[in-house]
This record gives sequence, C-alpha cells and structure tokens, in this order.
Amino acid sequence: MSAEKHYLEVELEELIQNDPSIWKFIRESSLDGVWYWDLENPEAEYMSPEFWRNFGFDPATKEHLASEWQDLIFPEDLKLATENFEKHLADPSYPYDQVVRYRRADGEVSWVRCRGVAVRDKAGKPIRLLGAHNDITDQKQQEVAAQEASDVLEMVFNTAASGIIALDADGRIVQANNHARHMLGGISDPTPFSWPEDIMFLDPDTLRPVAEKDSPIMMGLRKEVTHPVIFPMTRKGEEKTYRHVRLETSRVDNPTSGVTLVIVLADVSNAERVRQAVERKGRLDALGQLTGGIAHDFNNLLASQLYAIELARKASEGERRNSYLEIAEKTINRGRALTSRLLTFARRQPGLATSRNTMETLEEFRTLVRPMLEAHIDIVIKDFDPELRHFCDQTQLETALMNLVLNARDAILKSGIGSKIEIGARPVRAPKQSLDDIQISNQTGTAEGSTYRYAEITVSDDGPGMDDATLARCTDPFFTTKESGSGTGLGLAMVYGFVRQSEGNLSIYSEIEAGTAVQMTLPRGTTEGEREGPMPEDEMVRGSGETVFLVEDEPDLLFIMTEMINDLGYNVISADTGAEALARIEGGEAFDLLLTDVVMPGGLSGFELADRLRKLRPDVPVLYTSGYTGFTASEMGPVQSRLLQKPASPLELSEAINVSLTIAGNARPDFGA
Repeated sequence: MSAEKHYLEVELEELIQNDPSIWKFIRESSLDGVWYWDLENPEAEYMSPEFWRNFGFDPATKEHLASEWQDLIFPEDLKLATENFEKHLADPSYPYDQVVRYRRADGEVSWVRCRGVAVRDKAGKPIRLLGAHNDITDQKQQEVAAQEASDVLEMVFNTAASGIIALDADGRIVQANNHARHMLGGISDPTPFSWPEDIMFLDPDTLRPVAEKDSPIMMGLRKEVTHPVIFPMTRKGEEKTYRHVRLETSRVDNPTSGVTLVIVLADVSNAERVRQAVERKGRLDALGQLTGGIAHDFNNLLASQLYAIELARKASEGERRNSYLEIAEKTINRGRALTSRLLTFARRQPGLATSRNTMETLEEFRTLVRPMLEAHIDIVIKDFDPELRHFCDQTQLETALMNLVLNARDAILKSGIGSKIEIGARPVRAPKQSLDDIQISNQTGTAEGSTYRYAEITVSDDGPGMDDATLARCTDPFFTTKESGSGTGLGLAMVYGFVRQSEGNLSIYSEIEAGTAVQMTLPRGTTEGEREGPMPEDEMVRGSGETVFLVEDEPDLLFIMTEMINDLGYNVISADTGAEALARIEGGEAFDLLLTDVVMPGGLSGFELADRLRKLRPDVPVLYTSGYTGFTASEMGPVQSRLLQKPASPLELSEAINVSLTIAGNARPDFGA
C-alpha cells in the first residue's frame, strides 16, 4: 500500500482548517474513530486509524473502501443506517445518528453510536459525508444486563403469591402486580390510578366498613402502621363475603422514585379460618380440662344443698331449719358465681378490648383454675399494686393464662420437678421502643417527655425449665415437647398471637432446673374502661460517680446495661461469670454496689457470689437481676435482696440502684466524724 496520504485525508485536513463548524463537530463528538465518505465516488471512504483499532484491526491492513465497514456491520443495523443516511441527504435537519453493531476482529460485538453530517456544495448538493464513532459497548452491556434483571424482577413481581402495590404520596397506585390487580377486582387500568372505590376494608371485630381515613392504606401513608395487620377486605354491597388479608407496609425514602409506600397484601383467609378453628378448639380443650374440677366443685355444692334441705325438712326448730336453708342458699349463690365465670370463659365471640382491675382478674382466674391442678401444685397470686389495670380482650387474656398455667403444670408433672406456679403483675414503662410505636400508631402520638405505661403479667413456675433450643422454638405453631397426642403445640403460639394483637409484648425466660417465667406486657387501662394514653415520664435518679460491679453472662446485655448505667451517672466495672467476679473481689477490686445476674455459667450463681461477697465485705449492697423471678427465699440464701426482673427499664434500674446505695450509706458508720 502507498505511504502517500489519501486525497480524502488531505482534503479533510484542509476542510478542518477552513471550516470551523467541522472542527467543532469533531471536537464535541468525543470520537473513537472518524470517517470521511466521497459521495460522488461512493467506494472511496477514508477511515481514521482509531476507527479500525476500535474493532481490533490493524489499520495498515485496511483499504479506504466503504465496503470494508459495511461487511462488518449487522445487516439489520446497516438497513437502519442506510435509511437514516438517505433521509439526512434529503433533509439537512434530519440527524444522521444511530446505534449500530459491528463484528470485531475477535468475533465479539461492539456497540457503536454512529453520527454524521453531510458536506454540501454551493448548490446544496451533498458531496461528502463526515462521520464519527463512539464505542458505547460497556454502556450497552450494562443496559442489557439491567433490562435482563428488570425482566427477571418483573417476572418475580408478577408471579408473587401476594399482591404488591406501590403508591405515591397522594395515595394513587403507580405500580401493581398481577395478583394485586386480581385482589382489587381484576382491575386493568393503566397506572397511575386511584384505589378502586368499591374495594374496602372491614373492622375485624364488628365487620363494619372502615372509614377511608382509618383504612390501613391511609394509616400507612400517615406513617401510622409499623407492623403487619390483618383486615377483612371486600367489595361494596358484598360485605357478607370477604377475604382476610395480611397487610404489610414499607415506607420509601426516595422522592425521585415517585413511590411513597409499598404495600404487600397476602390472602390469609384459609390461615385465619384455621386459626379461629384452632382457637375454638383450644378453648374447648381448656374447657375439657376444666370439666373434672368443675364437676368436683358442683358435686360438693349439690351435696351441701341436698344435706341442708334434708336436715331442714327434719328440723323441728324454726331457727335450726333457717340455718340449714341459709347454707343451701349460700351454696346456690356459689354455684351461680361458678357458672358465671365458666360462661365468661366459654363465650364463642371474642369481646372488644376493655379495661379491668388486674388483681381482681387474677384472683378470679385462680379460683377458676385451681380445680384443674393437682393437690401438690400450689398456685399463688403474688402481691402487687391493687390499683393496676390492664387493657385487652379479657376472655383472650383468661385463655392465655389458662394455656400458660396448664403448660407449667404439665412440665412439673412430666419432670417431677417443682410444685408451685406463681402469677404476678407489675406496672412498667415500655421495655421496647417498638411498643410505644405500636401504641402511637393507634392514638395521637406522645408529647415530648411522655411515654405509655404497661401492665406486665407474669406466670412463673419452679419446674424443669427449658434449654436454649426449646426456648428458641417454644412459640412456633405446632411445636411441642409433649408426647404424641398430649398437646397441639399451639398454646404458646396462641398466647403470642393474643399479646401481639393486644399491642403488647411477650418475653420468655427459663433456667434449667430453676423454672420458667412468661411475661405478657399489655397496655394499661383506666377506670373509665379505656386504654390509658401517654403519661409524663418519671424523673430518673442519677448517680454521683459511684462504681457498680455488673456481672452478666450475655455479651449484648452486658454491653447495653453498661452503657445504660454509665448514662445514669455511675462508673461500671464488669465480669461475664461469677467466678471471674469473685476473683476480682478477692483481689481487692473497689466498688460500691454488686449488680449480678442469678444463673450464670462457670459453677457460681449470683446468689453464691453475693454470699461470698458478704463474707468479705459485709457493707457492700447487692442487687440481683433475672428474667426468671420465681426464686424462693431459701434459694436466694443468706443474702436476701431485691431481684430486678428483666428487662428492667432505665427508670426502674435507676431507682433500684439509688435505693440500694442510700440504704447501704445510711447503714455505714461515718468514719469521717
């Protein structure tokens, strides 16, 4: 091939020098190759070296012929380029600009943006075509990959078993998968569209239509739904036929997407029917277990009445006859009270949540359940604030208590360990912020410096306890440690469901060979029968730099309690076993208060650690902490002290530490006097 410059290359150089617009075109095109085509001699075309190198060819092996690049371009893309070429020649305002594919020297494909501008003579006739290439292969591959991923997501989106709906800030549906459109009545409107007017939600308790402002959709848009909820959903005019849907919402914090809220609707009608059936069966099972005790009590009542009436018939003295009839009247009234409690427990339809005195509820429940327990198992109601009130469905609470007590009884009987079931309650603030969040979603929020209060009802036993594996699964539906045919495995699952539906929290603590404690944290009630609103926070008592020795074997809890106690104004030293703590005590570690867990690994319990401390330093106060609170005084040993129930709120913790240090300080001699 000749080393002389091609005449078109020379002409192009002169053109660039003489026509500023040509240089501007080249400069702004960010080129990966330049070509210059002689339209009067169409076989002649100059291609810059970058043109060929971009496709993996050696420019020295290439002739400046139009056919060479036309042989590399995909046929359908060549057709597009030819059509645009002809339109541009006929109309200068029509852009010669398209994306085409080239076959590279290695057989791979390059995506190229090809742009050109016609050079015309004085008469306007196109005589040359100046073109530029930009390699956009990477961009195109990313687009293809993104489209493939989008296609996969679209497929998953439309084959999901749940309805998925995206709404904008105005509540319009901007995206809905096929299942969602089916659940919305087979709607096929293009997005965006408004929520169908004939699709509405019903109140789960009354089955009456929910006002639009109170619908879960609007609550989600107002950021008032933070947890899954189950609502009946139906069409207007068809309220008697409805499906139960579980509705979950997720806020989208990306304003550019146009999506404010994503809703997932799952049809749980079958599961809800099964749950209701299981709940009814559970109540019948509990009633079945009550039968023996109830029959025993009724037999005693009937016997008393029979004997009293018989003696009254035979009595010759009026006063004596009246005393027998008075006994009969009393036993009749006892029977009426027993029947009333039984009917309350057995009513088919769950009532609405109400407020009730907690002490009265637990005392009545103890009377109801006592006949179901063996004589050697005590059931005790622990003393607590007699004014405490809880807010929930009272029948469901009784069912939950029944399940917990029967579980405790069965564990004691099966293992042969234990003889006591305790039921107690205490007022608490929210152990978890999420509880207040749930309450806020159904009320008006909380003012600065106020939180909700709760009633925490605990059922504990001194039975065998549960290992970690059992504890992790104990609330799973159908999980049971009982023998085949001895239980459904739904007791704790039903308790968990009741507590969550009541906008509360369930916590379970268990120690092997010590026992189990189940805490139900429920909203507080008022004397007017309502749920209590947010109350001003109590002021926490802060420390003055005293040192607390914290002993806790759970790493996460040790960390967070250390942070909390530090925040209360105390210094903290810590150990994760009783043995380590004892070694440091014997080594002379200085501190003002021992705060220790009770059950810990390493062979030394919190009670034993406190006993060893008291022998070495009798002036140092002790606080115990445990999720299980059923320890007896004899188990606590020589050092009788306050036991904080996990989870202790910052307020409760600050008060307990302050009281312990104050009492200890008052008891110490004043060496500075």
